[in-house]
Parts: sequence; C-alpha cells; structure tokens
Amino acid sequence: MTALNETSTGGSAPILHITHQKDGLMMATFGPVCIAVWHAQPTRDSFEVQRAHLATAVLADPGRAFFLCVVSSSAPPPEQAVRDASASMITGHGVKLAGCACVIEGSKFRAAITRTVLSGIALFIRSPSPVTFFDSVASACFWLDKRAGRNVSRGLASALDQARVEFVSK
Repeated sequence: MTALNETSTGGSAPILHITHQKDGLMMATFGPVCIAVWHAQPTRDSFEVQRAHLATAVLADPGRAFFLCVVSSSAPPPEQAVRDASASMITGHGVKLAGCACVIEGSKFRAAITRTVLSGIALFIRSPSPVTFFDSVASACFWLDKRAGRNVSRGLASALDQARVEFVSK
C-alpha cells in the first residue's frame, strides 16, 4: 500500500492511499472517496477487486462514501457481463453510497459518444445515489465537492495524476 501526501496553501489535504495496483486496475481512497482507475479492459477478477474495495469504503462511511471510477482512454470497454455487474454494484449500495462520478477520459468522438450513451443509460438505472459522467478528474472533483457539501477532493486530481504516472510506468 502506498500513500501520497498532497499539500496546498491553507494546510494539508487528505492522503491518497493506494490499496491495489495490478492487472490494469489501480484502487485508492482519498478521504470518503473510493477510487478505481482502469488502464486495461476489466476482467471478472479485476472487477471483483473493485467491488470489494467499494463495499469496504461504503461499510466504513455509509451515506457519505463516494465512488470515483476513471476509465483511461487506452482501456477497452468491458464485456456486457461486467457492465451489468457494475450497474448492480452501484445500485446495490442504495443510499449508503452518496454518489458515483465516472470519468471517461478522452477528447475524441468515441469518448464523447461513450459518455453520452452512459449518461442515457444511467437515467434508467434505479439508483438512489446520483451517477454522473465526466471527461476529466478535475470536473468530477468539482461535482464531488458540490455533492459532499465540503471540500472533500482538495488535492485529489494532482495526487491521482502523480500516482497514475507511477502506476503506468511500472
């Protein structure tokens, strides 16, 4: 497990705790935010790692835990079974999950269409917690701060950027 400190003017921010780095998946926590970063196509096994980490985070802070899922532009989309399991994972936590921010990285047409399609699908998922899609971690952090009513993500984007560079270079 790795911990990265991020400081800024006004004091220190929460610490990014990296809890998993294997098979194209990095899992971390940052205060009440459980983070999954996908650099490869999810497999059933790697998805189960994500599911277990989120369940632990929600159990530790029910009603205040958030989930940030980042899909790298280099990651192929998951198979249908994993997509279905992902929707069930989010809805299964009910009101114990305060919200889910999903970042589909990329500026090209494919990424924009993917975000649009997923946003449309999310309208039909019966989840008591909001699920929103973004093009960047920075925009997801802004949303997290608005939802949490406090500055939960201060330093998150830069700490995550640093951790991702180290993860990808391994």
